[in-house]
Amino acid sequence: MMRTRAWVLAGLWAAAVIAAGGNVASATESRSENEQEIRALQARMAAAVSARDLDAVMKEYVPGNELFVFDSDLPRQHTGWESYKKDWEGFFDSAVDVKVDVEDLGITVEGRAAFSHNLEHLIWTRKKDGSRGEMLMSVTDAYRKIDGKWLIVMEHWSIPVKDGKAVFMAKP
Repeated sequence: MMRTRAWVLAGLWAAAVIAAGGNVASATESRSENEQEIRALQARMAAAVSARDLDAVMKEYVPGNELFVFDSDLPRQHTGWESYKKDWEGFFDSAVDVKVDVEDLGITVEGRAAFSHNLEHLIWTRKKDGSRGEMLMSVTDAYRKIDGKWLIVMEHWSIPVKDGKAVFMAKP
């Protein structure tokens, strides 16, 4: 299981480096600055989701058909910015009092490519019946620096499963 995860992460990393044109930076200063830019992106994203601001959320993703997302719900995957925007619209249309916290954010940057992994604690109230929803999901993002700005080009949300059932609040 651990070996499979390592291969999956290595594959994601290789895809990000290839997407960036294979350029690899070695300057510690540059990495630190890039990591801070990605941390700021994640903070903006959390604030935008909490505010249910669809336009601000979508500014963090690469436009067009280059975006690819494995989602935690159905549909299982989205190809392209428009498809993923519709998914976020559906969530915002069904939820109020949304709060997102990004926890345990780890970032790796190489040149114009980067990836991050984190836990996202999402709490919301369902408009339909006023019930509370809560999930702690694992998120992996791949980024490219395009015209001086980091954008998410691939995203993967996951929820652990035990005995065939989703475990929405499992801690590592």
